[in-house]
Amino acid sequence: MDPQSPSKQIADQLRSAIVSGHLKPGDKLPSQNELAKLFGVARETVKSALRILATEALISSRQGSGSYVNTPSNQKGERKSHLPDRSVTAFMSALETLKHANRQAASAASAMPDPKQAFDHASQLADSLREMAEAAADLRAKTAVRIAEQEKLTLAGLARKISVSSARAGQLVQRARKSNETQSHQKKGSH
Repeated sequence: MDPQSPSKQIADQLRSAIVSGHLKPGDKLPSQNELAKLFGVARETVKSALRILATEALISSRQGSGSYVNTPSNQKGERKSHLPDRSVTAFMSALETLKHANRQAASAASAMPDPKQAFDHASQLADSLREMAEAAADLRAKTAVRIAEQEKLTLAGLARKISVSSARAGQLVQRARKSNETQSHQKKGSH
Protein backbone atom coordinates (compact mmCIF):
# COMPACT_ATOMS: atom_id res chain seq x y z
CA MET A 1 0.00 0.00 0.00
CA ASP A 2 1.26 3.50 -0.82
CA PRO A 3 2.54 5.09 2.43
CA GLN A 4 1.04 8.41 1.32
CA SER A 5 -2.49 7.11 0.73
CA PRO A 6 -5.23 8.82 2.76
CA SER A 7 -6.27 5.52 4.35
CA LYS A 8 -2.68 4.92 5.52
CA GLN A 9 -2.44 8.48 6.88
CA ILE A 10 -5.71 8.03 8.79
CA ALA A 11 -4.55 4.64 10.09
CA ASP A 12 -1.26 6.25 11.19
CA GLN A 13 -3.08 8.98 13.11
CA LEU A 14 -5.47 6.57 14.81
CA ARG A 15 -2.58 4.17 15.55
CA SER A 16 -0.63 7.01 17.15
CA ALA A 17 -3.60 7.93 19.34
CA ILE A 18 -3.93 4.28 20.41
CA VAL A 19 -0.22 3.70 21.03
CA SER A 20 0.14 6.97 22.97
CA GLY A 21 -2.78 6.03 25.21
CA HIS A 22 -5.13 8.79 24.08
CA LEU A 23 -7.45 6.05 22.88
CA LYS A 24 -7.55 3.34 25.51
CA PRO A 25 -8.44 -0.36 25.28
CA GLY A 26 -12.22 -0.67 25.13
CA ASP A 27 -12.75 2.86 23.78
CA LYS A 28 -15.23 3.06 20.91
CA LEU A 29 -13.97 4.88 17.84
CA PRO A 30 -16.21 7.46 16.16
CA SER A 31 -18.47 6.00 13.46
CA GLN A 32 -17.14 5.57 9.92
CA ASN A 33 -19.32 8.48 8.79
CA GLU A 34 -17.99 10.72 11.59
CA LEU A 35 -14.40 9.79 10.77
CA ALA A 36 -15.04 10.41 7.06
CA LYS A 37 -16.34 13.91 7.84
CA LEU A 38 -13.51 14.53 10.29
CA PHE A 39 -10.78 13.64 7.80
CA GLY A 40 -12.61 14.98 4.73
CA VAL A 41 -12.51 11.65 2.91
CA ALA A 42 -14.95 9.07 1.59
CA ARG A 43 -16.32 6.45 3.98
CA GLU A 44 -14.56 3.73 1.95
CA THR A 45 -11.20 5.39 2.75
CA VAL A 46 -12.03 5.22 6.46
CA LYS A 47 -13.07 1.57 6.11
CA SER A 48 -9.69 0.85 4.53
CA ALA A 49 -7.89 2.61 7.40
CA LEU A 50 -9.88 0.63 9.96
CA ARG A 51 -9.04 -2.61 8.12
CA ILE A 52 -5.34 -1.73 8.43
CA LEU A 53 -5.72 -1.28 12.19
CA ALA A 54 -7.80 -4.47 12.51
CA THR A 55 -5.09 -6.40 10.62
CA GLU A 56 -2.59 -5.07 13.17
CA ALA A 57 -4.96 -6.21 15.97
CA LEU A 58 -5.19 -2.67 17.34
CA ILE A 59 -8.97 -2.52 16.90
CA SER A 60 -11.83 -4.91 16.46
CA SER A 61 -15.17 -4.27 14.79
CA ARG A 62 -18.42 -5.46 16.27
CA GLN A 63 -21.31 -5.89 13.84
CA GLY A 64 -23.82 -3.09 14.37
CA SER A 65 -21.86 -1.63 17.27
CA GLY A 66 -18.73 -0.08 15.78
CA SER A 67 -14.98 -0.36 16.18
CA TYR A 68 -13.26 -0.66 19.55
CA VAL A 69 -9.64 -0.32 20.66
CA ASN A 70 -7.92 -3.58 21.58
CA THR A 71 -5.04 -3.91 23.98
CA PRO A 72 -2.03 -2.94 21.82
CA SER A 73 0.33 -5.79 21.04
CA ASN A 74 3.95 -5.05 21.76
CA GLN A 75 5.22 -8.10 19.89
CA LYS A 76 6.94 -5.78 17.44
CA GLY A 77 9.32 -3.20 18.87
CA GLU A 78 7.85 -0.48 16.66
CA ARG A 79 4.67 -0.48 18.76
CA LYS A 80 6.68 0.90 21.67
CA SER A 81 7.70 4.07 19.86
CA HIS A 82 5.48 7.01 20.65
CA LEU A 83 4.80 10.25 18.87
CA PRO A 84 5.38 13.38 20.91
CA ASP A 85 2.38 13.73 23.21
CA ARG A 86 1.76 17.37 22.27
CA SER A 87 0.86 16.50 18.69
CA VAL A 88 -1.60 13.79 19.62
CA THR A 89 -2.97 15.85 22.50
CA ALA A 90 -3.53 18.87 20.24
CA PHE A 91 -5.27 16.70 17.65
CA MET A 92 -7.48 14.94 20.21
CA SER A 93 -8.30 18.26 21.88
CA ALA A 94 -9.26 19.76 18.52
CA LEU A 95 -11.37 16.67 17.81
CA GLU A 96 -13.26 17.09 21.09
CA THR A 97 -13.72 20.81 20.43
CA LEU A 98 -15.06 20.05 16.96
CA LYS A 99 -17.49 17.47 18.32
CA HIS A 100 -18.70 19.96 20.94
CA ALA A 101 -19.09 22.76 18.39
CA ASN A 102 -20.89 20.41 16.01
CA ARG A 103 -23.34 19.38 18.75
CA GLN A 104 -23.94 23.04 19.61
CA ALA A 105 -24.48 23.99 15.97
CA ALA A 106 -26.91 21.10 15.45
CA SER A 107 -28.78 22.00 18.62
CA ALA A 108 -28.94 25.67 17.67
CA ALA A 109 -30.10 24.89 14.14
CA SER A 110 -32.88 22.64 15.41
CA ALA A 111 -34.05 25.33 17.84
CA MET A 112 -34.37 27.88 14.98
CA PRO A 113 -32.18 30.53 16.67
CA ASP A 114 -31.80 34.07 15.54
CA PRO A 115 -29.30 34.58 12.68
CA LYS A 116 -26.61 36.05 14.97
CA GLN A 117 -26.65 32.99 17.23
CA ALA A 118 -26.48 30.67 14.21
CA PHE A 119 -23.59 32.73 12.81
CA ASP A 120 -21.76 32.56 16.16
CA HIS A 121 -22.09 28.78 16.23
CA ALA A 122 -20.95 28.50 12.61
CA SER A 123 -17.95 30.74 13.38
CA GLN A 124 -17.06 28.60 16.38
CA LEU A 125 -17.27 25.49 14.22
CA ALA A 126 -15.07 27.10 11.55
CA ASP A 127 -12.52 28.09 14.22
CA SER A 128 -12.53 24.53 15.54
CA LEU A 129 -11.95 23.21 12.02
CA ARG A 130 -8.97 25.54 11.59
CA GLU A 131 -7.47 24.42 14.92
CA MET A 132 -8.04 20.82 14.00
CA ALA A 133 -6.45 21.24 10.58
CA GLU A 134 -3.37 22.79 12.18
CA ALA A 135 -3.13 20.03 14.79
CA ALA A 136 -3.66 17.37 12.11
CA ALA A 137 -0.91 18.89 9.95
CA ASP A 138 1.48 18.87 12.89
CA LEU A 139 0.57 15.29 13.74
CA ARG A 140 0.95 14.20 10.10
CA ALA A 141 4.38 15.80 9.85
CA LYS A 142 5.56 14.09 13.03
CA THR A 143 4.04 10.82 11.85
CA ALA A 144 5.94 11.19 8.58
CA VAL A 145 9.18 11.65 10.54
CA ARG A 146 8.45 8.50 12.55
CA ILE A 147 7.67 6.54 9.41
CA ALA A 148 10.83 7.87 7.78
CA GLU A 149 12.88 6.72 10.74
CA GLN A 150 11.30 3.29 10.56
CA GLU A 151 11.51 2.98 6.80
CA LYS A 152 14.80 4.88 6.48
CA LEU A 153 13.35 7.05 3.78
CA THR A 154 15.46 9.52 1.92
CA LEU A 155 15.24 13.19 2.75
CA ALA A 156 13.35 13.78 -0.51
CA GLY A 157 10.78 11.14 0.44
CA LEU A 158 10.31 12.74 3.84
CA ALA A 159 9.90 16.20 2.30
CA ARG A 160 7.26 14.82 -0.08
CA LYS A 161 5.30 13.26 2.81
CA ILE A 162 5.36 16.50 4.78
CA SER A 163 4.34 18.62 1.77
CA VAL A 164 1.38 16.32 1.08
CA SER A 165 0.33 16.67 4.73
CA SER A 166 0.74 20.43 4.61
CA ALA A 167 -1.22 20.64 1.37
CA ARG A 168 -4.05 18.60 2.91
CA ALA A 169 -4.08 20.83 5.99
CA GLY A 170 -4.15 23.87 3.70
CA GLN A 171 -7.17 22.45 1.90
CA LEU A 172 -8.97 21.96 5.22
CA VAL A 173 -8.19 25.52 6.28
CA GLN A 174 -9.42 26.83 2.91
CA ARG A 175 -12.69 24.90 3.31
CA ALA A 176 -13.14 26.34 6.80
CA ARG A 177 -12.47 29.88 5.55
CA LYS A 178 -14.86 29.44 2.62
CA SER A 179 -17.53 28.13 4.99
CA ASN A 180 -16.94 31.06 7.33
CA GLU A 181 -17.16 33.54 4.42
CA THR A 182 -20.38 31.92 3.21
CA GLN A 183 -21.85 32.21 6.70
CA SER A 184 -20.71 35.85 6.87
CA HIS A 185 -22.36 36.66 3.52
CA GLN A 186 -25.55 34.91 4.60
CA LYS A 187 -25.56 36.90 7.83
CA LYS A 188 -25.14 40.17 5.94
CA GLY A 189 -27.89 39.16 3.52
CA SER A 190 -30.35 38.52 6.37
CA HIS A 191 -30.05 42.05 7.74
